[in-house]
Amino acid sequence: MNKKIIYTNSIAIAILAGIATLAGLFWKGLYQHDTISGTAQMMGQDLVTLVICIPLLIGTLYLIKKDSLKGRLIWMGIIFYFLYSYASMAFLTAYNQLFLVYVAIFSISLYTLLGELLLLDTKSIQKSFSPGVINKIAASFLVIIGLMLAGMWLKMIVDSILTGIPPATLETYTTLVIQALDLGVVVPAALLTGVLLFKGKEWGYALASIFLIKVSLLGTAILSMIYFMVQNGVNIELGQAMFFIIVTVLGIIISVAFYSQIKGPVNGNKYVEVHKGDIETIQVK
Repeated sequence: MNKKIIYTNSIAIAILAGIATLAGLFWKGLYQHDTISGTAQMMGQDLVTLVICIPLLIGTLYLIKKDSLKGRLIWMGIIFYFLYSYASMAFLTAYNQLFLVYVAIFSISLYTLLGELLLLDTKSIQKSFSPGVINKIAASFLVIIGLMLAGMWLKMIVDSILTGIPPATLETYTTLVIQALDLGVVVPAALLTGVLLFKGKEWGYALASIFLIKVSLLGTAILSMIYFMVQNGVNIELGQAMFFIIVTVLGIIISVAFYSQIKGPVNGNKYVEVHKGDIETIQVK
């Protein structure tokens, strides 16, 4: 993708997310129509997005300017985080004055990530990784995450269907947005990525690089959510809390080890520029 588009879209996401997170943390009454648990979770995520994810997003632009493959892949993982996070905000949060901001971040993140995925030079990415056991560990980690997440949510939903009692996590909301996103997007993506990486396929390396960053960032946000929930007297399911703590810690450790396998500034991406009606594919150097 053209670097100008990357910079423009990333800055737009950063500005909009800055507005959304600051409002979420300091605008009293913004989440007044959400439950205590929902408000605590959104404020917890607002904090992590503001102090960690937005600075990381801006920081990766410098790395992209230097044509760093690591920087580009980390950037894509961060964009995936914003895509998932603001999809949930747009679909789950009770309507408020920032609805269009949530939709804008979701939309920009979606098409930015898709645009970059379509132009990835996955063969170069695969060649940039040194062989090592960490690749198998990362693949196994992603498959285990997918299976455990699917098992956790499916058990909750199936129990609800069998008993006829709505899940407690539903509270006053009308549907399970997070569970729908996880079961419909995250679980299949984690399983597919893990299998591709385990087989040594080029797309496995590319997708795992992106997915591991998203897991690490979202896991950190979930830990912040748990803290805010405890502070507001919300009952926490110990099993789910332990699951996310373990996933987050392992995700960060595996991400660092996985990215350490990347050898130097390898050409890992390509983008398209238009000159007088002609389309020319240019390899980033």
